[in-house]
Amino acid sequence: MKYDLNNKTNRFAQRTLLAFSSSLMQILETKEFEKITVGEICEACNYPRATFYNYFDDSYDLLNYCWIAMMQEIKINDYPDMKPEERVYIIFERVYDYFNSYRERLRKIMMFNSLDGALVTSCNLFVKQQSSQIMMDCPYVDVHPIPHQLMAEHYSNTLQLIIEWCFLRKKIDSKEDALKYLRYLLENIE
Repeated sequence: MKYDLNNKTNRFAQRTLLAFSSSLMQILETKEFEKITVGEICEACNYPRATFYNYFDDSYDLLNYCWIAMMQEIKINDYPDMKPEERVYIIFERVYDYFNSYRERLRKIMMFNSLDGALVTSCNLFVKQQSSQIMMDCPYVDVHPIPHQLMAEHYSNTLQLIIEWCFLRKKIDSKEDALKYLRYLLENIE
């Protein structure tokens, strides 16, 4: 991404980033991600292509920004001092609640985007990376007799799998069932 998110963003930049990301999400409700062009995104938000390229390299770069914005909205980095086995449930509940609040939009988006397409693959990879990093940064990882990275990946893969089954595959109907399955899948490491 060309725009440095570590610097404080001014109102213009915030408005521009929101316009591009919102336009992409609206277009995704009607079209497969791989077929969306930068021109369509710019037309939808009424910004010139030059402005788009001041912020992003391409539509995949914008998609990565959307995932970053989603994680910031979820506040996934809160609770840094919790034990991994407690933290994973907090993260799960936040991610679940976020996706649940956009359930109808997700349904529309998934009508045009397959589970093995670029959109879902990108989201899955981002969620895994973020949750794995959060688990790696947890100060209590020393309590387990296995390598930190292995434990972090186990937690993040399990979390991502349950989220996918809830919202993309639609095989888990309730948050309570999802939490029950998550606990069952993680109980051997706890």
